[in-house]
Amino acid sequence: VNACVDVVLSGVKLLQALGLSPGNGKDHSELHSRNDLEEAFVHFMGKGAAAERFFSDKETFHDIAQVASEFPED
Repeated sequence: VNACVDVVLSGVKLLQALGLSPGNGKDHSELHSRNDLEEAFVHFMGKGAAAERFFSDKETFHDIAQVASEFPED
């Protein structure tokens, strides 16, 4: 059984909640850190495109997912 549960929230607000501020964008084929997430977000949102990337660091991914899941609904 495979289940995918999405959390829908503002990417900008999530970056702010993580203490990140948009800087230079850069494409990453795989994410390893919060900084990689921030760079990929800026890169793809600047192009008006969506992207899906694998997050290789389990602990960091868990921390980000925890912040996202606790985010108040708009």
